[in-house]
Parts: sequence; C-alpha cells; structure tokens
Amino acid sequence: MDKIINFKRYVCGKEEFNFAELYRKCPEGKKILPINVFLFEHRKYGHILINTGCSNYLKKNPTTFAKLLLNCKISFEKEDEFCRQFLKEGYDPICIKKVLLTHCLPECCGGLNTLPKYEIISTAQVLTTLWLSDPSDGIMKSTLPPNDIERNAAGIYNGNIFLRNYFKWIFDVFGDGTVLAVDISGYTSAMAGYYFTDKKLFIAADASINEDAIEKNFIPSDKLLHKVSSPDDYISVLATLRRMHSEHPEVKLLFSHSVNI
Repeated sequence: MDKIINFKRYVCGKEEFNFAELYRKCPEGKKILPINVFLFEHRKYGHILINTGCSNYLKKNPTTFAKLLLNCKISFEKEDEFCRQFLKEGYDPICIKKVLLTHCLPECCGGLNTLPKYEIISTAQVLTTLWLSDPSDGIMKSTLPPNDIERNAAGIYNGNIFLRNYFKWIFDVFGDGTVLAVDISGYTSAMAGYYFTDKKLFIAADASINEDAIEKNFIPSDKLLHKVSSPDDYISVLATLRRMHSEHPEVKLLFSHSVNI
C-alpha cells in the first residue's frame, strides 16, 4: 500500500518569463507560468506542503516589494494564497503538519507566516539559508517563520536506488524511504529536489524554469546564467536531469513553474 496519497497542485501566484531571452536560439517568447505549491498526504504524518507560494505579506512594504518585481515579474492576489484556497475547499490550514522547502525565495516561502503550527524540513543547506536570511531585507523578513516553528534537516538515506547514478548525496525526509531529497543547487546557493519513491515523481524546483528546457534541450543564455547563483552548478544539474529523464522516462519531472501536472 502506498504511503503517499492525494497528491495535488495549487497555483499560488504567477510569474512571467521570456524564453527567447533566457535560452539561446529559442523560438518561444513570453510565457506566464504558475507558481506551484504541492500538497500531499502521508498515511503517518498527514498533510504536507512543498513550498508555500506567495502571500500578501510580501506586499506589506511597497518599497521592498517594488525591488522584488525588478528581479522577477510575479503577480498574485489575496485569493491566491494557499491557506485561502485550502479554506475555500473546506479544510483548516491547521491540518498542515509539515512544510518541505525546496529553496528560499519569496515566491517559495512567502506564505510561511500564513500557516498556524508546523515543522519545516529540508536539507541542512536549505535550512541554513533560511536561518541566515538577513532580517533587514524587507522581503525575506516577511517570509521568515516564527521562532517557535521547528526546523529539521533530513538525514542520510542508506538504501539502494537509481538516484545514486545521478546525485552524490541522498537524504531521507521521513526516515521511511517514501520521500528522498537531493541537492540540486545552482539556481540558488542551496536547493533541494524531492523524489517520491512510490509515485516515481521528482520535484526539481527551479533547477529549470519548467520541463521545456529538459525535453526540448534549450540551452541557457548568458542572461539566464547571469541571474543564477552558480552558473557551473546550474548547467551541471540541468545536464543531470536531462540524462535522468532520458534514462528513466518512467520518472515524471515537475518544476515550480510546470504547467502539465
């Protein structure tokens, strides 16, 4: 019996990308893509989120929000907040027991302050980034969780799995092998991907804008590489995901901005 059930996507904001600028010789132009939040239910641990999407907390300081919009063309309304969507469906956000973070950007963890009581789990690298966020940064300050929120790093996974052909370090999120985390840093200084063993599903966050760059072999432009934290690591992770996708087509790749869920 699968331990992971009821996997679902919520769109908690949108972001515009110009593919013609971000990839070399790309025939495609501007696209408005979703900011995805994934919710699943673990038979033992209950409802769990992957990222939180945007929230109106990001707009509390108009000056810092304007600075954010200079770097990324995101848009969202109050109704896009995960908690509001969850309540509209008849559920209480207090049901969310854990939040898995892929990385620390406002559109990924901007809703942490909207949730009641929960535990944050990720790799040690991602959690360190969250801990070290500069409180003077108005945007990141609005995304930081309360001090009483528990934060735990996933432990090392010792089992045998095909992921070892692609990633050096593999972490066991719940200690039961159902969800594994791997380091896919490059776009940001610390980023985690999550693999669901029962469902053969790999959530690769912002390691690519979406699956188009993987399936159509788009080559990142200098403009895109200038935006990422580590161009060499970004290209390496992209190549690794392409190889994994080619050698294991049964594994579904999803990204923070995937449309075809």
